[in-house]
Amino acid sequence: MKHTQAGFTLVEIVVAMVLLSLVLLGVAQLTFILARGTATVAGGAARGGILAQQVNQFAAMPFDSLKGKAGTVTVNTPPLPYTRTITVDSLSAKLRRVTIIVAPLNWAFKPDTLVIQRTKPSANPFKTGP
Repeated sequence: MKHTQAGFTLVEIVVAMVLLSLVLLGVAQLTFILARGTATVAGGAARGGILAQQVNQFAAMPFDSLKGKAGTVTVNTPPLPYTRTITVDSLSAKLRRVTIIVAPLNWAFKPDTLVIQRTKPSANPFKTGP
């Protein structure tokens, strides 16, 4: 090669490509780790919302309607598809135990179990008249 010719040699280009590929590989790995962390946080927030919804639903439901809600239901809507299993046990004529198991369909999340005890209310103190 003459000294007046300027440019890159094949070896310089290969070294630059190897260095660029190593940097891009590190960036790709960090992106994957961040995406997995974001999915975990979003799923945890959704799980908390689902659990709060179930507690509120069964706390507000009339006592005599509890047994009709027993069974298993699969919910496939985002952000967190899950299977809900409900069992209602009569502990006495005025006491029932509701067990709710929420099992996310995503293997990254463990199932949660909620146990609510409901008592049959006595007469309504706000009702006036005969």
